[in-house]
Amino acid sequence: MSNKETAPISAAKANRLFWLGRYVERVYMTLHLLRRVYDKMIDGEPADYESFWQKLDMSDSYASTGEFTLGMMYDESNPSSILSSLNRAMDNAIMLREDIKSETMSYIEMSISLLKKFRTEAMSNITNLQPVTDWMLAFRGSAAQRIENPKVLIITAIGQLIEKMDIMLRFGYDYNRIATQYYMLKNWAKEWPELLDKNLDEQIENMLESPADDDNFRWTLCKFINGVVLC
Repeated sequence: MSNKETAPISAAKANRLFWLGRYVERVYMTLHLLRRVYDKMIDGEPADYESFWQKLDMSDSYASTGEFTLGMMYDESNPSSILSSLNRAMDNAIMLREDIKSETMSYIEMSISLLKKFRTEAMSNITNLQPVTDWMLAFRGSAAQRIENPKVLIITAIGQLIEKMDIMLRFGYDYNRIATQYYMLKNWAKEWPELLDKNLDEQIENMLESPADDDNFRWTLCKFINGVVLC
């Protein structure tokens, strides 16, 4: 194994890799959730989807379903938007180019280019963003094939899983599905056990073994999961 493959990772680089993974997953999950309600939103009133908006867009700053759709796609001032998440992923990817490779980064570049093209056209049909979903999946596959340092892949994958669980918890997904994702994270962390806070890890496992169906429990679990990675 080469020195490059076993090279240590600085705390700053680990943080960038972690958030690269999170932002890529945020794009994927946001598109998935928007597609789930898109057809209903076309003819609905804003009040009908207020709870959905509040979960997906914490700024809650749009007055109509049309504004919400365009804002969640293109509003770079909204940290919850697809384009905003892609920009943040790109900021990290540029600094990590040597680690993740240009081919992997290109999927983010293509996604940003497509979003900006559609923004000039005021395109509001979420289904037309299927290529971005595909490219986020391709990013994962390219990372798995091209990243040489195993720790780079581990922290990126863990970032993606943390983001996925965060969104799943906020949207009321079944705890069995959350547990599946968490044990996938634990499997990744076997090669780098110091990444996880042992106390929080134990609390999370206990909560997933005996989940409670109330908002306070769900938000506490979400808080613990967001804090379990030490980077």
